[in-house]
Amino acid sequence: MKTTTFKTQYRKFRMLTARFFSYWFFIIFATLGVAIAVMERFTNVLGVQHLETVMILILSYATLVYIVTERAKVLDDIHENLRSAKAEVYPTRESVYMAVPLIIARASADAQGRRRIFHAALHGLGGKRLAKPSRPDPVFEVFDGAIDRCVASTGPGMWRVYEIYNIPDEERLDVLVEMIGKRQSAEGYEVRAFLRAEGLPHLSPLVIGDEDLLIGVDDPRYYRASSAVHLRGRDPVRLATEYFYSLWNDPRIRILKTETCVVQDEIDHLRAEFRACERERNSPPAA
Repeated sequence: MKTTTFKTQYRKFRMLTARFFSYWFFIIFATLGVAIAVMERFTNVLGVQHLETVMILILSYATLVYIVTERAKVLDDIHENLRSAKAEVYPTRESVYMAVPLIIARASADAQGRRRIFHAALHGLGGKRLAKPSRPDPVFEVFDGAIDRCVASTGPGMWRVYEIYNIPDEERLDVLVEMIGKRQSAEGYEVRAFLRAEGLPHLSPLVIGDEDLLIGVDDPRYYRASSAVHLRGRDPVRLATEYFYSLWNDPRIRILKTETCVVQDEIDHLRAEFRACERERNSPPAA
């Protein structure tokens, strides 16, 4: 049974009060007050002494109630707008990868929020990519450094990072194996992957904490996002989390790293599959 809190009851009372003390209430109240005051001034029907003073007090009290209820209504609207989802577009690769560390820093400062990252980097479905650029890109290094710090965090306020990758070839596998090797001692870090996922390029979601979701568009050059939209709000994050878990628990996914260890047998199996496909592709056709 759902328990009704004092805060909920107080909020309902404020809403009812604000609805009762509406604009029409004060218009009618003021009209009646002025009519009674004028009538009493010239006819003395009611026989009330100092009626003007009494009416002034009543009108002052009614005005005060109106101000308080309107203020409460405005604050409720502000809080509702703050909780609702807000969107911001990052149109370039640089803007995406510079924004993520700032979002992580803000989420880290939130003592009440969960420190978690769900990253589905489903890049490389639209064709061949550069698995490892010839020279390090400072923008990518800033992003990777922020994720590395989350992965390496320990203790009660540690981050938990879960990543899903698409691996279209052995070159991409080598880059991921190198990255996982650097993070193999991390406690709250797990990695799974799809092998040569066929189909159209996917949107790549990145969930940070409880209220930040970035949806990236595939970059035609790198295994990265070329642009992204940033949605703030618990509802978008909840929806993206459900989608992430549907991928995470897909029977076709491969487990590369668990919370305790790197799954080397699975990595070796993937490498063998790539090499077998390469041999089959290069073998001469049968006569």
